[in-house]
Amino acid sequence: MARAQGISPALLGCWQRQALEQAVPSSVERDEIKQLRVALQRVEMERDILKKAVTIFA
Repeated sequence: MARAQGISPALLGCWQRQALEQAVPSSVERDEIKQLRVALQRVEMERDILKKAVTIFA
């Protein structure tokens, strides 16, 4: 595959490793994702409560 495109297989392997490293989130990014999911869950709960309150007082 690499040779058909005119590049060395070693170069293609290097690019693949770099792409995989960037595709996997770091521990800092994983922690941030967890925090954002918790915050999203809280905001969704608040939204649902407000929807019910609007229905009650409408």
